[in-house]
Amino acid sequence: MFLEALIIGIIIGYILKGSLKNFEDIKLKALYLAVGAFFVEFILFSLVRRGILSRGYLTTLIYIIEYALIFLFIYLNRENKYILIMGFGFLLNALAIFSNGGAMPVSAKAAVAAGLAPSIDAVRASSEGLYVVQNEGTRLCFLGDIIPKTYLRHYVISIGDIIAAIGFMMFIIQGMKGKKTN
Repeated sequence: MFLEALIIGIIIGYILKGSLKNFEDIKLKALYLAVGAFFVEFILFSLVRRGILSRGYLTTLIYIIEYALIFLFIYLNRENKYILIMGFGFLLNALAIFSNGGAMPVSAKAAVAAGLAPSIDAVRASSEGLYVVQNEGTRLCFLGDIIPKTYLRHYVISIGDIIAAIGFMMFIIQGMKGKKTN
């Protein structure tokens, strides 16, 4: 979703006569925290996909570290309204994940609508192991992956994903326009 937000943001930025060179003027504090958080997520998902780790206390601890890095980056850059919007999206995702034992709940109905399974009965938790199919015990299910996405790539997204992607796209557009993004 962030790659799409990046591409759309760049296209809109150019339409509005912006330039990527204007990003030289953007001052972000501790960008390494955000990069580190996404690196931690990449490692976590890689280990789970390969069967080296399975969901449990260790994966939840790693998620806590990832989100701590993200939220520290957001706090340090809190004067930037678009970073705050991204942070709100990440917060919504964190609430869904941590209230459900360290796994993002996924709507079976949305998974079918996205073409990920032939029927609701056929929906199973992802091979990544960090997702669970929503059921009657799911907490904050409306914050889980409930929106089917069928263009470019088929998957299910959350309200938090959309809000974070909008914040990222707006950050790109404003950065390209060369205006302060505060």
